[in-house]
Amino acid sequence: MKPEQFLERWKSEHIDSGTQQSDAARLVEDLLADAEKEGISRDMLVEAAGGGLVNYIVGAIKEAVEEELW
Repeated sequence: MKPEQFLERWKSEHIDSGTQQSDAARLVEDLLADAEKEGISRDMLVEAAGGGLVNYIVGAIKEAVEEELW
């Protein structure tokens, strides 16, 4: 199996399967709930995140993983 095929299969099994999607959705929900407790609206968060909460969370996860691996 080529590495590209392996990566695509792994992505399908682990990322696209719904488990990771629900985990990602839960992160967004937690972020929104925590922000609401602080009096910060969703619109304010989106603006502070540079226009996209999902991209912000993905970037934060990427940064954390890179720090852990290196």
